[in-house]
Amino acid sequence: MSERSTLGDEEPLGAISGLWRSEDMELRTMSIERSSLERVVRRFGELGCVQFRDMNVTHEASDDLDKQTNLRCFITQIRTSESIERSLRYFDEQLTLNEIDANEPQLQQLHNNDAPLGVEEFRGTVHTDLPNALETLARKLNTDEASLKDQCEKLEKYRSEYSTATERTFSVKWAEKHCNNQKTLDIAAEELHEEEQSGGGSLGQLIGTIAAEKMDVFNRLIYRVTKGNAVVTYSDIEDDGVAQNKCIFRILYSSFEMQSRILKLTAANGADVYLGRILQSSSGRTDAKAEHIQHLPETEAQFKLIKETLHKETEDRAKMITSTKGMVHDKLKAIARVHTSRRHYVLKEKAMYHVLNMMQVEGQFATAVAWLPVRQIAKIERVLHEHPLCRLYTEDLKNTDKSESPPTYFQTNEFTGTFQGIVDSYGIPRYHEVNPAIFSVVTFPWFFGIMYGDIGHGFIITISAALMIYFQDKMKKMQLNEIVDMVFGARWLLLLMGIFAVYMGFLYNDCFGMMLSYSESKFQFPHDWEYGKDYQNTTCYDGTNLPLVCNSNCSMSDLTWVNVSTSLNGTYTLRCTCPNQVALMESENSCPNFIDYTGDSPNLMQPSNGPTPFGFDAAWHESDNKLTYFNSYKMKNAVICGVLQMTLGLILSLFNHLYFKDHKHIFFGFIPECIFLFCTFGYMCVMLISKWLTPWTNTNLAPNSLETMTKFFLSPGAYSLFDAEKCATNNDCSGYAYLYSGQKEVQVALLIMAVMAIPLMLLPIPIMKGKEKKRLEAIGSPEADLIDMQEVWIKQVIHVIEFVLGCVSNTASYLRLWALSLAHAELSEVFWKFAIMKMLDGSKGFGGGFVMWFGFGAWLSVTFGVLILMEALSAFLHSLRLHWVEFQNKFYVGDGHKFLPLDFNELVEEADKARVG
Repeated sequence: MSERSTLGDEEPLGAISGLWRSEDMELRTMSIERSSLERVVRRFGELGCVQFRDMNVTHEASDDLDKQTNLRCFITQIRTSESIERSLRYFDEQLTLNEIDANEPQLQQLHNNDAPLGVEEFRGTVHTDLPNALETLARKLNTDEASLKDQCEKLEKYRSEYSTATERTFSVKWAEKHCNNQKTLDIAAEELHEEEQSGGGSLGQLIGTIAAEKMDVFNRLIYRVTKGNAVVTYSDIEDDGVAQNKCIFRILYSSFEMQSRILKLTAANGADVYLGRILQSSSGRTDAKAEHIQHLPETEAQFKLIKETLHKETEDRAKMITSTKGMVHDKLKAIARVHTSRRHYVLKEKAMYHVLNMMQVEGQFATAVAWLPVRQIAKIERVLHEHPLCRLYTEDLKNTDKSESPPTYFQTNEFTGTFQGIVDSYGIPRYHEVNPAIFSVVTFPWFFGIMYGDIGHGFIITISAALMIYFQDKMKKMQLNEIVDMVFGARWLLLLMGIFAVYMGFLYNDCFGMMLSYSESKFQFPHDWEYGKDYQNTTCYDGTNLPLVCNSNCSMSDLTWVNVSTSLNGTYTLRCTCPNQVALMESENSCPNFIDYTGDSPNLMQPSNGPTPFGFDAAWHESDNKLTYFNSYKMKNAVICGVLQMTLGLILSLFNHLYFKDHKHIFFGFIPECIFLFCTFGYMCVMLISKWLTPWTNTNLAPNSLETMTKFFLSPGAYSLFDAEKCATNNDCSGYAYLYSGQKEVQVALLIMAVMAIPLMLLPIPIMKGKEKKRLEAIGSPEADLIDMQEVWIKQVIHVIEFVLGCVSNTASYLRLWALSLAHAELSEVFWKFAIMKMLDGSKGFGGGFVMWFGFGAWLSVTFGVLILMEALSAFLHSLRLHWVEFQNKFYVGDGHKFLPLDFNELVEEADKARVG
């Protein structure tokens, strides 16, 4: 038990540290010397246990401009950090583009061993305490960024020039092959209605390249712009180099004006024109857009000279690309060696300066107010004592806002953090409120197991979770998608869910829709009984194994149970009632003492020596009333589990009331709520258990639970009692026996107590609040205005209605445990029978193996797709709802706020996780 918190006179005793209640917190004031400010806050960030309050919020709204200007003293450092982050993001992009991993172990090893890096090395841990370290890093990164950008720009320029030279080379080769064909030019001239101009010498030509996906559109645009007075030919560049996915085109046209329009169109569509025969206007003017276009060679010597020039240019650009790319790669390798440490350093520095901006800095000292876990105060004091002028004081709460409750902090690990996350998703626990997560560790997978109970399916989930736990270190470093990452984060929860599913599967005796014989069956068939045998010429055996032969004309239907007594609770024996048998062997027409049965529904299979040691008896697998029996058990079990969890919720509300010394809610909240719940649905659970424990000689006389509870509420005092005299005289055997003596009177008394508990929940608390308001008004206290009686009455009425109706609706809601368990078992059985057993029956001959293979594949697919994934998700969500709504609304407020300390480790971990994601 921790020490008493110093948050005020009304604050209750300290909570037990751990998951039961949140950690004890104290609000403390720190006085820190300005020269030691950064070092102290960095140490707090390493400890991760100090949540600072913003002391400058109230002053920012003041009219004092000078004070507003000096509130945030470290804005410059934050902006510098943001500038550094921008540079680091640029380096991230370049590292990704060049496929260099900054977290590669070899790079980190070189960094740790102080190997030569090619650039000035920067270590955040070394430069942390140096003056202007952040500015020094910012200048260094700006220099590196400018240098890298310059190299990248050169590289892109060389690549562009290489691509242009390559495309120009293809254009020259293509032109040499196609463009000096006189016959082609004559045909083009004829198409352009220029027959009178022999040789086509006046035709203009443009040769260039364009993206292959744009070629069709470009061709149509040329046709529209020239109104069909241009000839376009093109072909793909057959090369896997930089010019792939490009087309070479040639355009033949006949006028200067048409040439201008075509050049504009090529520029608009991103086409590059390299060669051409350019036309001039009638005045001898040349189009300015055609100045960069090289004149189309006319002789082989000219083509050869151009190709040699382009070949040399291409080789030069290739060498420059290789050289520049190597320089960029080396520079990025050097940056990668320190990139991670720089990124972590800037994250920490930025977070630190945000905290420093929350402090009030005056002169040589800074004042900070922070929430501290009580168990960590000694560590914090040791940090402050390392600096002579730093002190830690207890905050004076008289000058602070009492409406701010302490933050909620639970110290969790990988295992408990999953369950705490489930609770936090509903609402952060109020400070020192009982934490539902400690109970969810057991109840959440338990309810999942009830709904999902199956040995085989649960084993698959267990093994999957165990493998994720075993390889968790490797999986943490992998880039997982969102869904897989969520499943991996819940690996410990999945492990427990799988274990509970296996356990409940053993209780249900259910494995992939089959029942196993791991416990000895307590049901016995008649001696030498064979399932499915045609009992013609049947030989009966009595208890002493004396053979009594039925006539060969008799059949299985002639073996019947006959009541040999005169009462309803009779004695039955197995007899052979075939008429021919009676005529032939009248003295031996029965099987005396053959498993004689006393009861009302005789069967060929009867229990003996009590139930099986563990789980359901495998004999139920082929019984006709299997579904009825399982439904009855699972439905009642669901109700009992629900009432038990709601009772636990009420008990936890008592712990909260006792801890916060809220005695009025104990007497007028907890007690009447327990009375109402126990006198109604608690009584129903007792009745169900009592029925199970009572040996009924005639099960028809056992009280019907649903009918009994219906009359309990709607017809108090009414009970359908079995009358033996009416049954014997009028054959009216309806009704039930009493479960215990005085049952009718007890039920009436319980209903009266439940009804009386409702006004006890409704009236006293608002009346007491009204008296408190009058008392405060009498002494002139301003706190009287904070009590709104209309709001008090409305809240209390809503609470009472919600609890009373909630007892009914919540109990009914727990029936989902039965419904999902039934659905899962029936789906498993259906899939097994139709996908496996049906295929086994039909797998004969040569095609039998294929049929069996197909059946097994179908069964495996639906098992994983429906029963493992969809059913498991459904059971998880229903278990989540039962905890959030049915359980937590009995005691849980969940209006707290989370403890958010300055924690460098968590900050770096979340940033790295976001990068991997």
